[in-house]
Amino acid sequence: MTNNYISRRTLLNRLPGVFALALLPFPAAAEEAACVPPGTWLVPGKGAVAADAALAAAAAGQVVLLGERHDSHAHHRWQLETLKALRARRPDLTLALEMFPRRAQPALQAWVAGELDEAAFLERSNWNTVWRMDAGLYLPILRYARDTRLPLQALNVDRELIRRVTREGFARVEEDAREGLSAPAPASGAYRDWLAAIHASHASAHGGKPDAEAAARFVEAQLVWDRAFAQGIRGVLDARPGTLVVALIGNGHLRGGDGVARQLADLGVGQVRTFLPWDAGEDCKALQPGYADAVVGLPPD
Repeated sequence: MTNNYISRRTLLNRLPGVFALALLPFPAAAEEAACVPPGTWLVPGKGAVAADAALAAAAAGQVVLLGERHDSHAHHRWQLETLKALRARRPDLTLALEMFPRRAQPALQAWVAGELDEAAFLERSNWNTVWRMDAGLYLPILRYARDTRLPLQALNVDRELIRRVTREGFARVEEDAREGLSAPAPASGAYRDWLAAIHASHASAHGGKPDAEAAARFVEAQLVWDRAFAQGIRGVLDARPGTLVVALIGNGHLRGGDGVARQLADLGVGQVRTFLPWDAGEDCKALQPGYADAVVGLPPD
């Protein structure tokens, strides 16, 4: 979803949960220069790991969070291949999607049931209003879900709710306008500082000045988004005991463990793995312990 308060292309990356895996030797010096060479799975702060070991550990849990940059074909190809690999290990799987608000759930169900062609599905789900990205980025994943009758779950909320939180704060939104959301768990200091810095940069770029109150509401809006995704995932786990939920969510809500993963923990969901795509040219200094359970090097688009 495009949002007026924070560019999702700015909010591409951040967050954690580290799990025990049999690690391979750390990449050789020539490979270190590329941080995470294409095809390499790496546990930040530890070293390379066999993809099969990472996937097997993830498939044994409750939730797998797959990050993305929304406009990257390479990221979505990787998500699809990872989804297939997880489903091969855990057939009872539900795919949860940031791209769709909850009101699009009937369209998702009709799509999986084979009742809609692509044009009708995009129209029924209001794709060009609620997401606005090129549908071709996501259609291979959606076709796979339809062809395999894979359950889909819409995770997002209506854009107006986020706008109101940004303007007024969550506490001032009426109960019946919150789409069933409970108050988010507080942000960690690191997450709050990161979001505040993004807000300040955004304000500066538009000729504004730092505003502590506006920055606080901006942070709260991001927490509400994180909470919405986490509650949607929790709802799937409650409705389908035993399913593995694989969620496709922007990197900014996942990197460092302070977004969706933190809200899931607050909701009692602890078996969570976060895998993030890694593009050549990203800042190698970000690969600190807790950045993600694993990052995966991808070739350029």
